Amino acid sequence: MFTMRTYQSEETYDLAKFINFVDDVYDVINCPFLLKLRELPTNRYYYVSQGYKDIDMISQDAYGTPFFAFFIQYYNDTDKIVFDENERLLLFSKEDLIELFHQMSAGEV
Repeated sequence: MFTMRTYQSEETYDLAKFINFVDDVYDVINCPFLLKLRELPTNRYYYVSQGYKDIDMISQDAYGTPFFAFFIQYYNDTDKIVFDENERLLLFSKEDLIELFHQMSAGEV
């Protein structure tokens, strides 16, 4: 049996389904998913080493996919794309993020 819970793709993490459309624009600031993302506990730290690193490469290193880049930026309250050597980023658990998606998709949160 096919379920979205077992299917993993970049479309699984589409935020559009969680963002309200108000007055012809998406209300990203009040997105319930992003507000809950900030509440996830810090699971570990990521230290940039061997020169600078782009956020998509950090996401690939930390989670095995570049698709979490935006979430890492949002979780760390930054819009930086390139991070210098010795910078530290807070990381959430991949399992916590996926569980949050499933809960939000099911209307449990």
